[in-house]
Amino acid sequence: MSAAVVASTAFAGLLIAPAAHADGDCGAAWHDVGSPGNLKVNSKQTYVGQVEQQYQSCGGGVTNVRAHFQWDGNFQRNYPGAVVHVDVFSPYYKRAGDQWYSTATKDAYSSPGIEIHHASPDRWEAEANMNACPLSGAESTYWDYATGTPLSAPMEGWC
Repeated sequence: MSAAVVASTAFAGLLIAPAAHADGDCGAAWHDVGSPGNLKVNSKQTYVGQVEQQYQSCGGGVTNVRAHFQWDGNFQRNYPGAVVHVDVFSPYYKRAGDQWYSTATKDAYSSPGIEIHHASPDRWEAEANMNACPLSGAESTYWDYATGTPLSAPMEGWC
């Protein structure tokens, strides 16, 4: 009997339940994945900050994803009151975790963390755009969680 027949016989009738969708923050550490995308304004002359994707392994097959945006210190000082929008996106799910932050805070996060299995396949990216430039967002690496590999490079956003 071949190994494939033995394996298929051994797994016959076995149902594997999908991981639960536990959106939020399970308390585990958040880790950066891929590379960040830079956001610029004034025809690319002014650096605003960068957006990166972060993930959290919660156990039991649950992994959450979020966007993390970090303002450039010079931009914060020179443009008080500017606003950035952050979210995570998968073409197999939707935009999620939408949040707006002003320069009053150094770090901006999409919230809640979104369980990666909402999308099938498990592919996500982080996004950020300025209130004044809603169609010119920066994007982190587009990441495939099933294979642990990048599918596309980060994209600079500017206006």
